Amino acid sequence: MSSSSPKKLQIGAQGNSINGWLNADIEPKANHVVYMDATKTFPFGDNTLDYVFAEHMIEHIPYGDADFMIKECFRVLKPQGKIRIATPNLMGAIQVLQNPDTPEHKEYIDHYYNLFIDQGVPRDPAFVVNKLFYGFKHRFIHTEFTLTHLLETNGFNHVRKYEVGESNDPELTGVEQHMNEMGLVPNKVETIVMQAQKNG
Repeated sequence: MSSSSPKKLQIGAQGNSINGWLNADIEPKANHVVYMDATKTFPFGDNTLDYVFAEHMIEHIPYGDADFMIKECFRVLKPQGKIRIATPNLMGAIQVLQNPDTPEHKEYIDHYYNLFIDQGVPRDPAFVVNKLFYGFKHRFIHTEFTLTHLLETNGFNHVRKYEVGESNDPELTGVEQHMNEMGLVPNKVETIVMQAQKNG
């Protein structure tokens, strides 16, 4: 971190490290991922980082802890620093429930049934959505509103929704990796991406 520029932190990396980033997780799954609890004070000084990124992590902590985490992200980011959050989208789950027969939603449902739903369970999107809510140690499934509220109330500006892999900043373009586990289409169905900036 001391020798890299820009200074970039990925929270919740597990084993999915990104080259050029300090990759951190509460349960590191690789030697190049360091331990950090994002619900506690970050081990960085004020205004020290250029970027913070968290992919499919914030849904694993309660809303109050997410609020604390975003406060810490704001504190450690430099003026003009940027944050990017990718997480399951509650509205996407509702759309799967309402329109399960679109090609994209069928592929998403197939993904869950192939990997996570017990054999013999009837095919219905309700089982998929319940798995999203209650499986994987998830604690709070966000919407664009809840993420925007967290970011804006903690001082961030220029809050904007992006498609997975897309950004107006080259450092944040193509950083998402969850599609490597889910597949491109299921990940796009499930994931919302929000990006914001700390103005100085």
